[in-house]
Amino acid sequence: MGLFDTIHLKTPLLCPACGAEIFDMQTKELGETMSDFRIGSVLTHSPVLSGILKERLWCDACHKAEKPGDSPLYLVIWHSVLAGVEQDPEKAASRLGSVDRLDLIGWLDQAQRRERKWKSRFYHLHSDVRKWREHLAEKDKPVPGEPGESEETKERRRSLRRLWSLEEEILKAPDPLGALIEKHEPKKEDDEDDVPVFGW
Repeated sequence: MGLFDTIHLKTPLLCPACGAEIFDMQTKELGETMSDFRIGSVLTHSPVLSGILKERLWCDACHKAEKPGDSPLYLVIWHSVLAGVEQDPEKAASRLGSVDRLDLIGWLDQAQRRERKWKSRFYHLHSDVRKWREHLAEKDKPVPGEPGESEETKERRRSLRRLWSLEEEILKAPDPLGALIEKHEPKKEDDEDDVPVFGW
């Protein structure tokens, strides 16, 4: 059967049969690596360097209504970059011939922003997992202190220790690791930028 890659579209395609908006489409034309792509993504396993690949538009609404259509779709590839997804062959040809420096700058900017977001999420998650590990190792150990130290000073030490620890709701969660993962999930407004530009 083979694997599908997914193309996420900022501007939806409209099904010519029922008018439904289609924001995601699957294809086997880009290397079948179960990758996610957007316009501007580098297609590391693309069968062509530059050109137009013909695909078929899948409409879930038509399929559920048992009226599957057979609408053509055209993937525009410019120097191994997904430059467009068009429903009209003339528009696809025009898009292939109109890629310019501004497109490249925009795609590069997208790639850099995505990379920064992914790095930030990774380092914050890594830091929190390390704190959780340290918490597990230290939770039963007494707070270090000096002999004869007052309870007030000990409490200040505990408070200082908590400053560098995880939030209480994570530490007291039934599944702290699950709570950490949920904390670092991308926000809904970041969905557009969450797919790596290289499809990894």
